[in-house]
Amino acid sequence: MKKFASLIFVILFVPLLLQAGHKWVVTYAKGVPCTDQGYVVAGEWAELAHEIEMRWMKGYDIISIAQGYTTWAAVYAKNTGMKNQNFVSRRNWYDFRDAMDEKFKNGFGLIDLAYGDGRYVGIFAKGANIKVPKYFVTGYFDQLRKQIKKEWAKGYRIDFIHFYEGRWIAFLEKQDKAVIQALDGTRTLNSFGHVIAQRWKQGYYLTDLNYGFDQWTGTFSKTKEYSVQAYDIGSHWGNLRSMIKKRWEEGYQIIQITEGW
Repeated sequence: MKKFASLIFVILFVPLLLQAGHKWVVTYAKGVPCTDQGYVVAGEWAELAHEIEMRWMKGYDIISIAQGYTTWAAVYAKNTGMKNQNFVSRRNWYDFRDAMDEKFKNGFGLIDLAYGDGRYVGIFAKGANIKVPKYFVTGYFDQLRKQIKKEWAKGYRIDFIHFYEGRWIAFLEKQDKAVIQALDGTRTLNSFGHVIAQRWKQGYYLTDLNYGFDQWTGTFSKTKEYSVQAYDIGSHWGNLRSMIKKRWEEGYQIIQITEGW
């Protein structure tokens, strides 16, 4: 009987404990040109893909996508400057990489990338301000840092970084004017919050946030695209609904959604 009771405890409470450890982070900014923002969440990629296609039919574009702890989420908006948006979904990195390279050859830029349920999903688009990125893959964070420093010296800036299946994947864009950036990482989200506060004081904005290999990694940029910034944290998407609504009422726009532990 005790063994049976223990089994019931594991079945009922372990998933709740895991969910409590998981975090969604929504990053906002003022001064962002897009309008009419909204978001959609789904339990499976097929469901989210259908919702994305429905938003496209209504004139929206996807600006951020992520998957975390049984939930897929996407943020959409109008007046993004994008056109011909589409997505690519593949079951392994190499197939996705090949499809992505084909998109780049055809002049598409990568808007965002997500991995979940054994699936890579990339959102692609064209536009006047959208460039075909340069990217590289490495297995070690130290190597990532070294390579990024080399790319900064060549006039590139970090667009975004992801860590999936043991790979650090960095996407960068060539800039006409120098953009000052910094790359920071901490083991906990709480510690990273202190880093954000310090970087804000130094005149930086958080332009990319990623969780991978047991650490939170963020890219900070000195940019005139934003006037002020904020972020919210929730253990599951339901916690964030009222927070997001309040931020919109205050004039903020979502620039990224991400997740981690």
